[in-house]
Amino acid sequence: MKLFKHRRLYDKDSLSIDEIGNKPMKFFIKWFKEADKFDKIIEANAMTVSTVDKNDFPSSRVVLLKEIKDRSLIFFTNYKSKKGEAIKDNPNICASFYWPALERQVIFKGIAKKCSSNYSDAYFRSRPFNSQVAAIISNQSQIISSYNELLRRYNEFLKENKNSELKRPVHWGGIEILIDEIEFWQGRENRLHNRVICSLIKNKWVTKILSP
Repeated sequence: MKLFKHRRLYDKDSLSIDEIGNKPMKFFIKWFKEADKFDKIIEANAMTVSTVDKNDFPSSRVVLLKEIKDRSLIFFTNYKSKKGEAIKDNPNICASFYWPALERQVIFKGIAKKCSSNYSDAYFRSRPFNSQVAAIISNQSQIISSYNELLRRYNEFLKENKNSELKRPVHWGGIEILIDEIEFWQGRENRLHNRVICSLIKNKWVTKILSP
């Protein structure tokens, strides 16, 4: 199936290097808030996380961003999952956001590390009870015999612990991406897109324009 004729025009907005200046995280928050309030974007905090495993094979998947800090992004996962194991072997990581309704993309590169136990505990307590149960009973990325078997374990645990205060599993928690590079992309007419790359050099952001 050829997709040669699958194309659209990009003409919703423009991007100037001057808008970003030396505060790219502040600019990202501005873009994120615009995406978050845009009706056609269901989950603005959905980000694609890419890792490389011990065999040098890349993998990408969508996770949910849970905090934006001055120089980092945080999401949560099972540390025994494929991405958790990959991060343990190779902490180099890429995270990207694509908001097609706004014709915008943001790409982050950095180093991943586990969040503190206290931080992960606090987030785990904030989750709905049923979501806590799911984190406990799911051996993420492991092969299961059937979906019904997963539901059976879930419902059984739910029934036995419905009045309990659950404890976060030690193999589940936050991952913080310490950012070294950010690229902003704004779609433009005739594929002459705006691209601005921001690199952290000696604790200062250096911003440059890229050719589309």
